[in-house]
This record gives sequence, structure tokens and C-alpha cells, in this order.
Amino acid sequence: MVLKHIECQGFRNLVDAEIQFAGDFNCIVGDNGAGKTNLLEAIFYAGNASSFREKEDRNLIRFDSEFLRVQAEADDDRHAEIFLDGERKKLTLGGNDVLRISDFVGWLAVTIMSIEDIWIVRGAPAKRRAFLDWTIAKISPGYMADLIEYRKIVRQRNRFLQSLNEDGSKRLFEVFDEQLIEHGNEIYRKRAARLPDLKSKFAEFGANFSLKKFNVDYQSICPNMQLDQDVLKSVRQREITLGQTVVGPHRDDLFFSIDGRAMQHYASEGEERAASISLRLAEAEMLYESRGERPVMLLDEVNAELDTEKRGILLGLLKGQIFYASTQMPQFKPAADNAGRLFRVERGVVEIS
Repeated sequence: MVLKHIECQGFRNLVDAEIQFAGDFNCIVGDNGAGKTNLLEAIFYAGNASSFREKEDRNLIRFDSEFLRVQAEADDDRHAEIFLDGERKKLTLGGNDVLRISDFVGWLAVTIMSIEDIWIVRGAPAKRRAFLDWTIAKISPGYMADLIEYRKIVRQRNRFLQSLNEDGSKRLFEVFDEQLIEHGNEIYRKRAARLPDLKSKFAEFGANFSLKKFNVDYQSICPNMQLDQDVLKSVRQREITLGQTVVGPHRDDLFFSIDGRAMQHYASEGEERAASISLRLAEAEMLYESRGERPVMLLDEVNAELDTEKRGILLGLLKGQIFYASTQMPQFKPAADNAGRLFRVERGVVEIS
């Protein structure tokens, strides 16, 4: 897949502009705060209608604008538009309105690789679930819709559990449990279908960076990744006491290990960095195998924490269209037939150098 151009209006600090990209290598250079990451964010947003670093869409609107609009065109005449103001978010795909974000996500296959990815390995479980959910959503049709519905049910069920502490009513347990089981098990089914591939690819890419063995396993309170009435009844009193749903896909985790020991406790920072990169490379390869085309690769200062040897290894593993953002010119030449395209960013202005 190749992103041909993007047009941004009112997005972050970027000055309104239409930008044409090279089909192979795009280098984006600028000082910290100039807008390099914002350009990568706009590309990711164009493909997923969500940011990789901001939960609230309204925070993406530039301070002096009342709305944002992002238009993108990929090869094979694929194009999309996102319009957002204070009241609505409108998605358009191929000239047709899209009512559900789940039908929009992934039209442009994009993988973001950032120095912040180290927190997938060393951070809270929510970081790892978010990585897993986004990866599967871009591969498995309907996963995002199931996830949205499941999260809604969990919120409603939590409010119900909290109300039990006040009036003791339990008549809605059966209804909420049935919905939780239905949508939770659909998420489990799609996660289980992709986990073996993630596990093997993570180990394969990790072997390029370390002599030690990288591994990832899925951790769930639910036996065999299956929600049922027995599981829910076993935690009933605990849920009533806490006022929240304590089992299900939203509470699970990924466990990373190195030579059989927990990465969070035994891996060096360099090994954690290599693991996070291997994870993103595994994601990109899974997207390629499921869709038959290479995803657009976004690299945000990812080389900054790597030594020369590992930089060379990473660059040798990258395939497809690449967007490389850094404060400095890269100390390498892309493997493409031509030199690609160099952009300089200064105070939100993106110019071809």
C-alpha cells in the first residue's frame, strides 16, 4: 500500500497544506516541537480515525481553528476524508459516508513505530491491550465493532454493580452477563486466532536483535480464554464489593519474557527497546500476510535509542513505504531504487527540501 498524498486543515500545529509523498522513502526532518510527529499522527489518523497518542479527538484541532479536516489518497484510487468540529465527526470512504468507525479503521494499513513503544513492554497492561486490539482491528473485520460494543456493556454493567451497593437489586445480572459472554467470547475468539502468529513473528524478529529468546504469552483469568456463567459466578461477590467487572478481555494482559524470564524484571533497556521494535515489525508482517500489501511504516525517532549495529538491522528489515521522522538527517541511505523524498518541518510548515 502506498499513500500518495494527504491534505490537512486545522490539524495540530500543521499549517494547512496538501503534501505529495514518495512511494518508497520519506524523510521528515525538523527540530523538536516543529511538527514532525504531528504529520505522522495525521497519516495514522487518516487511516484509523484515531490518534496513536491522544484520546480526545477535539485536542487534535489547531488552537486557531474551529475544525479539522484530513483527506488522504492511496494507490488504486482509494481515498478517505475525516471532518471534525466541536459537534460531530464525519467519516467518508471512497466518497461514501461511513457511519461506524469500525467500518473505517484500517482502510489505510498503517504501523507506527515510536520510542514510546517501550512502554508496551514495561508499562501498564492497558498499553499492551491497546497494541493487541489495534493490531487485530486492522486485520479482522468486525473486531472493532465487537470491542466497542463490549466496552459499552462493561461500562453499563459496572454502573449496575455500583448501584447494587446502594439498593441491592440483582435482577439485571442475567441480562448483563449474557451480553458480556457473547461479545467477550467473540473478542477472545479473534484474539486467539491471531496470537500464535504474533508469538512466532515476535520471536523471529527478536532473533535479529538479540541472542536471547524473545517470547510473548497471553494471560487471562478466564480458563481457555472463555467467558461463561461459572466464571462470572465465581467472582460475583468480588465484583459487587468492588463495583466493577473483574474478568474478561478488558482485564487480560500480554506477558513478555526473555530466555524464559519476565522482561519487566530482567531485560535491559536495550533489550526492551529491541522487543518493542520486534513487536511492531511482527504487526507489520501480520498486516502484510492478511491483506497482501505492505502497510505504511511510520517511524518516529525510533533510531534515537539504537546503536549503529541495531539501526542497520532495523533498516534492513523495513519494507514498503516508509516515513522516517527525526531531528537529524538519517545516517543511512534507503534501500529503494531512488533517494525518496526529504521534507523539512519548521513551526508546522512542511516543505520539500
